[in-house]
Amino acid sequence: MKYCEDLMLYASDELSGERKAGFEKHLDGCPSCRAELAFIRRTDEALAAPAAPVTVVEELFAKTTRRKSFFAGWKPALAGTALLGVGIFVVLAGLHPDKTVLDAKEVIAYMSENLDEEYLAFADDLDAFEQEF
Repeated sequence: MKYCEDLMLYASDELSGERKAGFEKHLDGCPSCRAELAFIRRTDEALAAPAAPVTVVEELFAKTTRRKSFFAGWKPALAGTALLGVGIFVVLAGLHPDKTVLDAKEVIAYMSENLDEEYLAFADDLDAFEQEF
């Protein structure tokens, strides 16, 4: 019975030395352990995934690998050109300042002239909103 406990270790090839030799000697005289070991080996074979044929693997690999794009070599050049374009735009924008920028005094004057009208329009809109809901 001592060797029967080593069946799973033997089946998974985890026994070595004297224990392995002792179990193999035990197998010669124990039909129960031989039958169980045969069952374990058949189960392992049935559960093992079959290997795919080499042609199938190569065909699948050929379909899934990417080929080098035409633009792959041009990426640094295109990036450099885009960067140059942005640089030129920034320089040209700096040479022609925006003429629509208002002076602070003009903004304050506009706000003081139109503040009352905008406040009243907002108050009317708020009243209409409150009546709606």
